[in-house]
Amino acid sequence: MLFAAIAFSVLAGSASAVPDTDDIRDARDKREDAKDRAASTAEELELVKAEDIEVADALRALDEYVALQQAKIAAARQAIEAAEAEATLRWVEAEQVGEEIVELRAQLQRLAVDAYVGAMRAGTLLEAEELSTGLRMAAILDVITGDRGDLLERLRALESDSEDIARSADGAIIDAEEQERELESSVLLLARRIAAQEAAQEELVKRIAAHEQEIREFEREQYRMAILIDNLIAAELRKSAPKLTEKSASGFIYPVEGKITSPFGLRIHPIFGSERQHNGLDIDCVGGQPIWSAKAGTVIFAGWRDGYGNVVLIEHEGYVVTVYAHQSRLSVSKGHSVEAGDPIGECGSTGWSTGTHLHFEVRVGGKPKDPLLVLPA
Repeated sequence: MLFAAIAFSVLAGSASAVPDTDDIRDARDKREDAKDRAASTAEELELVKAEDIEVADALRALDEYVALQQAKIAAARQAIEAAEAEATLRWVEAEQVGEEIVELRAQLQRLAVDAYVGAMRAGTLLEAEELSTGLRMAAILDVITGDRGDLLERLRALESDSEDIARSADGAIIDAEEQERELESSVLLLARRIAAQEAAQEELVKRIAAHEQEIREFEREQYRMAILIDNLIAAELRKSAPKLTEKSASGFIYPVEGKITSPFGLRIHPIFGSERQHNGLDIDCVGGQPIWSAKAGTVIFAGWRDGYGNVVLIEHEGYVVTVYAHQSRLSVSKGHSVEAGDPIGECGSTGWSTGTHLHFEVRVGGKPKDPLLVLPA
């Protein structure tokens, strides 16, 4: 039987996934169900994609905030280094001042000894044998005492300044270190949030891939059901019209059930209005009506060509090629093997066409021949 086995070779590698059914209504229900599930999954996919975009935006915002916090940490560390350097300089300066004071004190002590400061007491000026000597010694004492007081006062001021500087430097170091600890803690928290967001995004990517795979499977199921329906319809038509299964002496059958509306030969072109050679037959049909391969062969082209619209070319033995033009939908692709009566597409009005019909050609060695010469009488 011509249609005893469904021609699922059209869908290479997918025949095992086609549900077994011989009921057209059941096949249509399954096709609609697959269509509905594909639409539902597509809606879910859009929601997941929107969620993925939100997560991606949140990740970018977190990345920017982390970069800002890391910049602040770097600035805090620079502040610590600067504070440590300033404190070191101040401490060195204080040490230098201390050494200077020690040296000045030693000088004062030497002056005091030289002037007998240790032996002098209140009233020394009156007890001196010579007034000039007493005045000289008092003057020396005043100078030494005054200089020493100035130096001590300077020492205390320098030590106070040094202590203030050291405290200020230490305070700056403490503040900067505290700021660095706070920022590092903040970055650690952000890193955990980023890790959680990235995990969520990875899960969303997996969900998107799963949804897309489901949609592809549903679409393949729709396509398989469409092929199944075409085959079942073709089988029903063959049963109701046995003459369509009759083959000519050349092994050809009619590619579609319908009336011939334009024969092979010269005619007035319906679009251009000029007399032109018509290289095939125009057979009347309704939109979506199945078109069959007129003879066993191999599909050498299935696609769009200007003028022909959606067209299928099938090569048969003896350098014979059949052409099926103006189809609304193609059911085969290049390289597929077909038997006489296998569905190859649906009737339509694509390309240069004024109405729904099949333009059918038979070419031998590339030259068009009248298809009625090979079709059943």
